[in-house]
Amino acid sequence: MSKQETLNEKLCELILHSAETGEKLPTEKELMDYLDISRSALRDMLNIYEASGVIVSRQGSGRYAQMPNIGSQIINIWSMFIHANPSLLLELLEIRSILETYSLPKAINKITIEDLQMLNYQVSEMKRKVALGQTFEKNDREFHRVLFSSTENHLLEQLLTAFWDLYDAAKVSSFREDLYLLANQHQDILDAIMRKDLPLATQLMKEQFEDAEYQIIASLMK
Repeated sequence: MSKQETLNEKLCELILHSAETGEKLPTEKELMDYLDISRSALRDMLNIYEASGVIVSRQGSGRYAQMPNIGSQIINIWSMFIHANPSLLLELLEIRSILETYSLPKAINKITIEDLQMLNYQVSEMKRKVALGQTFEKNDREFHRVLFSSTENHLLEQLLTAFWDLYDAAKVSSFREDLYLLANQHQDILDAIMRKDLPLATQLMKEQFEDAEYQIIASLMK
């Protein structure tokens, strides 16, 4: 390993620690001493992370690190392509389906009572809004967010957030015709999760994605 690679690895370890704990990074003087490099060389290294948003400066406090948000990069790039070709939503839905289905076992295993209560609340809100003739995109989104946040996988959460943002921007939800059915689908998934019935929850989730695919295709035909 070259000297530069060693320096990058040592700095990356400090940045990761700061991102995970919320502690501020060492001062420039401390970093210079730790890495045994000049101030200009240190700033060249820090600039790379600052440009990508990983390192942020807080006035009067110092530098802090945060996990890179790959979701924002996906939104910035893919929003333009989806606007030009909305059928690309089908490809994003396929990836989201794979991610959620694969992550479902871990979500069911780690989900808490508080998470289940929040899922139940979202389903109740869906049913209430359906009775009033209203849509419930935010509740649908929050249901999935809460469910998969239990995996404590930050990258997964960023990806799913990006997919929802792109989906919402395309206004596919406005083409839903049977919101009552969609609300009941979420109720059935919740019931299966509460019983820790993974095969049933997986099957119901797949059926929901098949329905979402149909809705996207229907919206593209209008």
